[in-house]
Amino acid sequence: MNILQNIIFPHMAFHAPEEMYARLENEKVYASLNTKSLIFQNGGKAGFDTYFNGLSVQPWQKNCKIDDLRLCLQGEGKFLVRIGIHRIGYASYWLNEKVINLSAGQTESIEVSDWQELESGMLYFAVQALSEGRLEKGFWATETPPQQEVKLGIVITHFNRKQWVLPAISRIRDELLTDPAFKGKVELVIVDNSQNITKAEMAGKTDGITVIPNKNLGGSGGFTRGLLHLKDRQDFTHCLFMDDDASCEIDSIKRAYNILSYGKVERLAVAGALLREVEPFRLFEKGAVFDGLCRPLKSGMDMRYVHDLLYAELNDVAPNYGGWWFFSFKINEIKEYAFPFFVRGDDIRFSLSNHFSIVTMNGIACWVEDFALKSGPLPLYLDLRYHLLYAILQNNQKSALKLSRNYIQGQLFSYNYASAQACRIAVEHVMQGPGFFLENMDMAEVRKQIGSLMPSEKLQTVDRGHLNIKYRNKTKKEERWHRWLRKITLNGFRLPDFVLNRINRKNRTIFQHKSFQGNAREIFGYRKVIYEYEPNHTGYIAEMNKELFFKEYGLMKQTLKNLSDNFDSLHRQYTQAVPGMTSEQFWRDVYKED
Repeated sequence: MNILQNIIFPHMAFHAPEEMYARLENEKVYASLNTKSLIFQNGGKAGFDTYFNGLSVQPWQKNCKIDDLRLCLQGEGKFLVRIGIHRIGYASYWLNEKVINLSAGQTESIEVSDWQELESGMLYFAVQALSEGRLEKGFWATETPPQQEVKLGIVITHFNRKQWVLPAISRIRDELLTDPAFKGKVELVIVDNSQNITKAEMAGKTDGITVIPNKNLGGSGGFTRGLLHLKDRQDFTHCLFMDDDASCEIDSIKRAYNILSYGKVERLAVAGALLREVEPFRLFEKGAVFDGLCRPLKSGMDMRYVHDLLYAELNDVAPNYGGWWFFSFKINEIKEYAFPFFVRGDDIRFSLSNHFSIVTMNGIACWVEDFALKSGPLPLYLDLRYHLLYAILQNNQKSALKLSRNYIQGQLFSYNYASAQACRIAVEHVMQGPGFFLENMDMAEVRKQIGSLMPSEKLQTVDRGHLNIKYRNKTKKEERWHRWLRKITLNGFRLPDFVLNRINRKNRTIFQHKSFQGNAREIFGYRKVIYEYEPNHTGYIAEMNKELFFKEYGLMKQTLKNLSDNFDSLHRQYTQAVPGMTSEQFWRDVYKED
């Protein structure tokens, strides 16, 4: 019998709410977080129509060849077990029911008799205790043999985050590499861009784990170095790129492995979803589409509720790229390698150029910090740079100019002058042509240049007590005249000081949630803005500075004119250079001396 998807019981590792694992329906059942089991009194009820334990029918049926399915349980006690299905637009119903007697060391199973007829929805099971008992283990399984043998190499690129990567190594070793079902089938490769993981720190952790000291060429270089290592070993079939904290249920990796093993679709790739670290139940992205801008799919859905779980799996828009926080693919299907962006944008181009058939699934996900928290001069520089390069490659001058203007002007209107400068510098660097990327693969000088701009937007502990703050609630639609006034006055910067003083008589500071930029409509008329990331109470105060604004605004206009004048030449240069800069030989030449 082959396990497709383990049942994960509530625990304490990721602070995810209990409802993402099991729904305890009365007081006669409780979750033992330390032992990862459910303890029942007679009459205790629990349901498993949850993010981690429901089985999503369509992703398995569409992408994999599975002829039969059954639910298997282990524990102690007598239980009534029912298997049911939820579908969008239909009433839920039961498929099967069975009374089972569980005893230590034994497995009882229930067949899903209608598996072949199911096309969509979420399979789940519910239990009612008919005696005292406990559930200790469970899994969805099949008698169908895998379609192909998979040997998976997990590649993690690390740079100066040992407090995260070392525990991640231990978790992967303890919960995956030593699991008899995966031993010898999965190995871990740490590409150490900071070259500071010591032999002492890896003592006792070397079986199935390789650490490669590497020059710091960012995620682009690190992940590519790991991929080339797997390819040179010749016994690996698939690769999984992961963030260096590996902040996911290890069963997410096992499920991805099983999808690849049973896959029947060409160019199949598995992309992990993103869940918010501060709201572990909140979906930030479940796959994404890039059409000149990044558009996360299913963002904002609450993974505690069945309604949102079903809509998260609705295949209404197919993702065309997956982020490298969790992205798995077949090695011999790679035709184009990463562009040397250092970080940001490399994963998008990698997906688009290799034309993957990307599958996402509830229960395969990572928890991450909010991107808005990390946004600042350097991330915005990197963001605009790759967006602009894509527009150039698509020969879309209108998009290139609009993107550049929106990025720079959005930061100017937010009083984030360092970020505005960083965005302008990004345009100037891209206009230097492909040679710029080749000469700055390690980004050392660029990071130094952008880093010198950052103090004005550096996050620190916020004390609102001494500030006269204005908080905005949702307001009615902006009047046309007000929008016109903001436009002709460059969001207030052209207004005389006496007019600004009259608008903001109480000299208040406007509050804004820390994000990628401020809300120009709300900022209008205020001299100061406080940006705060409320979960950890850090932020900064930005102030209107007309002299700096008009200096940067003028530089922006000149930069955009230069971009327009040179656009055709840039398109030719990049179109000719990019194929060579994303080839396997290019990266082998980069690392030939290592």
